[in-house]
Amino acid sequence: MFKLNKFTLGLVLLLTSVACMADDAISREWSRLIKADFPDGCVSQLDEYLISVGANGIRIGAWLVQTCKGNFEYGARYVPADVHADKEKFSVSRKQEIRELTPEQLKTLYGIKR
Repeated sequence: MFKLNKFTLGLVLLLTSVACMADDAISREWSRLIKADFPDGCVSQLDEYLISVGANGIRIGAWLVQTCKGNFEYGARYVPADVHADKEKFSVSRKQEIRELTPEQLKTLYGIKR
């Protein structure tokens, strides 16, 4: 059986996190799509609080969105064209409205470091 030592595991996790951070174009497109869901200037804060990246390049994210209409959770998905040519590359969807919380409570609840 293959044993993974701590160094190798750490290296794999580091490379995965760098791959997530290096691909800012995906987060910018998700941000643009989420903002398009609301009237101009209505989105006051966008925070991506969860990212998952597959070995095949598929990326899934979760967003906390603060707007003039309330606070919402959004799910986002990116599928590279070479994985599924028949599927949309970028998509976002509103998951739920979040009850009224202060910005500090939202940061604590969602683990946002800003």
